[in-house]
Amino acid sequence: MSIKTFDYKRILKSIMIFLLFMFSSLFQLFLEPFVDFDIYHPDSFQRLILTSFSDLCLLIILIVIYFKTLKDDFKKIKGNFYKFMETGIKAWLIGLGIMMLANVLIGILTPAKSVNEEGVQEMIKTSKYLSIIAIGIIGPIIEELVFRKNFRDLFKNNFLFILMSGLVFGSLHVILSLSSLSDLFLIIPYSSLGIAFAYMYVKTNCIYTSMIMHIFHNTILTAISVFGLGVILW
Repeated sequence: MSIKTFDYKRILKSIMIFLLFMFSSLFQLFLEPFVDFDIYHPDSFQRLILTSFSDLCLLIILIVIYFKTLKDDFKKIKGNFYKFMETGIKAWLIGLGIMMLANVLIGILTPAKSVNEEGVQEMIKTSKYLSIIAIGIIGPIIEELVFRKNFRDLFKNNFLFILMSGLVFGSLHVILSLSSLSDLFLIIPYSSLGIAFAYMYVKTNCIYTSMIMHIFHNTILTAISVFGLGVILW
C-alpha cells in the first residue's frame, strides 16, 4: 500500500466519521414505527428521547470503529492513571480559566447569547437524570472520539491538530445554534476547552485522558444545574 493510498483512505475515513456525527440525528427515523408521537414535532421530553437514541446509536458505531484504540489506550491508562490525570487536570484548569474569563468579557462587552447553553438547560429541566447521562457521559465520549481521536488521525502535526480540534469543536457549539453575529465571540470560550482536551491527548497519547476530563467537566456542570445552583462555568 502506497503512502498516497493510505493518506487517501485515512482522510476519507475521517470525513465519513465527521459526517456521521453531523447527521447522526437521522438515526431517529428508525424509532418512528415504534413510538406513539410525531418525531418531526416532538415536545421537550420526546426530543430528549430522540436525541439520546441517536447519540446512543452513534456511540455504538464509534466504539466499533475505534475498538482497537480504546482497548490499547485502556492498557496505557491502567499503568499511568495518576500521571495522565495530573496532565489532564492541569490542562483542564488552564482551559477552564480561559473559558471563564472569556465568558465574563463577552458578557460585558457584547450581547452574545449561547443558544446551545439554553438548549442544554431545556434538556436538564425536561429530565434531570437522563440529562446527566446524555450530557455528562455519552456526549463527551462521542465528542472525544470524533474531535480528538478522529482529528488526530487526520492531523499528525501536534500544533495543527490541537488548533483544528479545538476550533472546530468550539465553532460547532456556536454556529449550529447561531442567533446573531455577536454569538461568534462564544467560539473563544468553547474552543479554549477543546484546545485543552486536544493538548492533554497529545501529551499522554491516550484518548481516555481527555475523555475522563471531558466527562468530569460536563457532569459537574450538569449536576450544578440539576441541583438548582445555576450554570456558572458552561
